[in-house]
Amino acid sequence: MGQVIFDETDKPLMRMTYQGLCDDAEWQRHIHQMSEWARRGDPYAVVIDARGVGRVPAIQRRGIVDWINRDRQHLKTNCAGGALIFASALQQGLWTAISWVAPSPIPVKVFGDVPPAEAWLRGLLREKMAS
Repeated sequence: MGQVIFDETDKPLMRMTYQGLCDDAEWQRHIHQMSEWARRGDPYAVVIDARGVGRVPAIQRRGIVDWINRDRQHLKTNCAGGALIFASALQQGLWTAISWVAPSPIPVKVFGDVPPAEAWLRGLLREKMAS
């Protein structure tokens, strides 16, 4: 079964890496962790490497929508941005569908690899921390 790896070693640049398709318990653990980051009260940005996740079931996609709506103000206040790393057009399409239902309160950009994603986020972090 899949898992989500969380990495805070370069805080305030956070990293999440999906490894395989998660069961519902792991998915809920990951939603809880994302909510905890958003509610800490500290500025941060997050790289979400989803190249290894595959197709996320509808109930789990719904969990992302619910989380965005629940933590919208915390995200807007604390998160400088999110960089999504996808391996396929299908993954990008699923994100597009999620963002139609729950528009992101933060800047989000899709990338094909980690280095440009991190560079973009570091710029957003500088702006957020300066304001």
